[in-house]
Amino acid sequence: MSETQWTLKVHIDKLDAAAIRGKSKWEAGDNLSVSIEPHATVNMLKQRIALIISAHPKWQEIRFDGGSDLADILKLQDIDGLGNGSVMNVSCTTPPVVEAPPVILEDDEDLFTGEEADLPDIPAADVISKELSDEEMDKQGELKQAAQEAIEDGDMKVGLAKFTEAMMIGGVSAMMFGKRAEMLLKQKRYKAAIADATQALTLNPDSAKAYRARGKARRFIGEYEGSAADLSQAQSIDYNDGDILDIHKYVQTRWEKIQLKTKQDAKKAADEAAMAD
Repeated sequence: MSETQWTLKVHIDKLDAAAIRGKSKWEAGDNLSVSIEPHATVNMLKQRIALIISAHPKWQEIRFDGGSDLADILKLQDIDGLGNGSVMNVSCTTPPVVEAPPVILEDDEDLFTGEEADLPDIPAADVISKELSDEEMDKQGELKQAAQEAIEDGDMKVGLAKFTEAMMIGGVSAMMFGKRAEMLLKQKRYKAAIADATQALTLNPDSAKAYRARGKARRFIGEYEGSAADLSQAQSIDYNDGDILDIHKYVQTRWEKIQLKTKQDAKKAADEAAMAD
């Protein structure tokens, strides 16, 4: 062996199964030999040990001569008393799992609990794909204009009725469904907004407007998982830094809390059942 290398004896003090990647024949109490250069660092020694016993370096603690855990950046040749043939000790353990505190889900004060009106008229498939004549296009344009004027005057009910009438003429685009979804959203007709946004996405799967409208609507009826997914998709297509950011953050956080609470409740029920047996 080259004189530029040391052979160190390494004694395994502890070896948690969770610290091992894959299968390993090694156990606590075993000894192994590691060939390494004196100028190598403690972290390099950990990597050599990892190759042998399959325990990731981050789970290893290396000590020498009864001392404390050695710093990763320390060179072996700088450790007092360490030399060729020396014995070092390694412990491979994973930190204890810290359980999250019990999740307390506060009431969602913005959750809609009222009654919604029936869904507005939805054009049939043949009407949606219908090619309009010049006369029909003019009529549809007039109705859209009337709808816009009503909305600007603050009459959402008339605006929605006029826009729906325009849609029922035919030649309905994803943009039209998305616009009506936004109108329904403002009227707190969330289920209807979801239906229109979903139809818009059938016609155009890349409509950020439709994903955004559906995500907002789902938020207010408590469909937090779907809302988070829709708003994430909308942001990936067309990023918006408006009020959508606060809604997106809220539904993501609440959905994460719901998932964690579900796990905690299941564990609690299992523990209680085990104690009762």
